[in-house]
Amino acid sequence: MLHKLIAQSTAARPAGLPAQDKLFRVRSGPFAGRLLAIFARTPLTLAWSSADAPYTSWFAPADVITDSADEPYAAVMDDQANVCVAYTQQTTGALRCVKLTFASGTWATQSPATVYDSAPTTNKYPSILMDLYGRLWIAWTLDDAGSVSLHVKKSLDDGLTFGAGAADAGTDLSGTATSAFGQLIARATGIHCLFTLGGTVLKNRDIDLDASIWNPTDTLYTGTGLNSDFSVAVAPDGTLGILFTADGSLFLKEHDGAVWGALQTVTAGSATSPALRYIGSVPYAFFLQSIGTDQRQHVESHRAGQSFTTPAGTLTQLSPFSSVLCFDAAAGIPYADMTVAAAGQAGADVYHPASGALLAQPSDALFLGLDDRFSLVRVLLSTAGVGGAVEWSYWNGAEWMTFTPYSGASDFDSANTSVRLFADTASAPADWQKTVVNGLNRYWIRVQVTTAFTVAPIGSQMTAVANSSDIIPLR
Repeated sequence: MLHKLIAQSTAARPAGLPAQDKLFRVRSGPFAGRLLAIFARTPLTLAWSSADAPYTSWFAPADVITDSADEPYAAVMDDQANVCVAYTQQTTGALRCVKLTFASGTWATQSPATVYDSAPTTNKYPSILMDLYGRLWIAWTLDDAGSVSLHVKKSLDDGLTFGAGAADAGTDLSGTATSAFGQLIARATGIHCLFTLGGTVLKNRDIDLDASIWNPTDTLYTGTGLNSDFSVAVAPDGTLGILFTADGSLFLKEHDGAVWGALQTVTAGSATSPALRYIGSVPYAFFLQSIGTDQRQHVESHRAGQSFTTPAGTLTQLSPFSSVLCFDAAAGIPYADMTVAAAGQAGADVYHPASGALLAQPSDALFLGLDDRFSLVRVLLSTAGVGGAVEWSYWNGAEWMTFTPYSGASDFDSANTSVRLFADTASAPADWQKTVVNGLNRYWIRVQVTTAFTVAPIGSQMTAVANSSDIIPLR
């Protein structure tokens, strides 16, 4: 499976919030299938990049605007591949909308329009959509000196103006609270806005497409931990679903067009950055699940019968290792299988039983193996090494090829290290091949001691799982 670095960012939330769309596919025409990613490249700059199948090569990022606050943003693409981006302006706190017009395979930035601007308010966390009539809707959080509320406006002129103009605050959907996060979604009959308030309640309001007044609020859930971690989607049969985190678990609620159904538990454990998609009538939940310090694995669970499947990893190159072997040439049994210990979170349990160390003397080696090429190693040590040096290598079909990791030399001298082997898996050496080590055929990285350690490292956990922060699902 492809794992490609598009760009590096210095923004606080490069991918925005889970509830906001940022990745799109051109649906028709000569450029059908082209992907477009919108992201925060710096705290002030929103940019776009695109790629064609097989998506191994992305165009250099092009700036959309350079006056964004370091806040989340949202985007929507129409049937002609034009894109509207809603964002917070850095100097004023105003909510703005900028259109990217698609022509000849590229996107040209138009002049931004102000959705709402009334000092001293700050307007943030937008959600934007286009309804079946082609009207643009934006819901956002209005923060007036700590008095927070969720508002919505629409545009009838393709985003040139919203409501009665920049001084019009639109419709207050929520009333005041300490926090508010919302997401708009369109159905055949109307518009829904799903939102959380004050971290304690999840609500829904909707409006018929031809109506001018929003319907009364439905309260869907009351609890704790209700924030921006939720996602909404509509199934082909019109079922509306919301996937959300609360009270330490991940839940789903669905609306069949008439009533909201019973609460469904996806996983009774921690989950972040959820994304909901329907395949037919089956809801699929994608989310990040912590498997250890600074490691959040991308997993999937879907409804099978009356319950959801056990979450399973979706990215073979960002997962616990299939094999972890400690090698000590001086030991009676040179290979020690530490796969189970390396995947777990118990401390000081990854070492060769003969030496009591992960690595110690020259020619000692650590073999890390997966069934797919990978580009990252997370190393957690209970005892950091002192005085030693190692070399990293991969098998090219004939010999072990030494290389310096993309993130720089790493000698197991830090208790918590993320070793970036290559920029991404698409950049892994083309000649990296599987080979058999101790009877196991894998893609292996060998870490071999070249200088003896005066204090030998002892491992606690080693995986190929990154500390991911957000998922950007394709819309």
